[in-house]
Amino acid sequence: MAYWIAGQIVDVSLDPATGTHLIWADVAYDLNYPEDLQSLVSCALNLDDWHESWGVSIETLKEEAIEAAEQLLSKLPPGEHGD
Repeated sequence: MAYWIAGQIVDVSLDPATGTHLIWADVAYDLNYPEDLQSLVSCALNLDDWHESWGVSIETLKEEAIEAAEQLLSKLPPGEHGD
């Protein structure tokens, strides 16, 4: 499921904030927060807690989430990209 959600984040059919939240709350939690999902969980937490006073834009955090999703997808063996 995490790979499927990550694919939707990367192809922009799912907002990165929504997608990372789903991975954090619905996947990582159930799997006891595996290492492979840590960057996406961190992105979810940052996007969830973001405040304009941080000095970083929400768009930058969303770009980081897309990059984290791409990194997760890059760990899939060829031909198993869950499309």
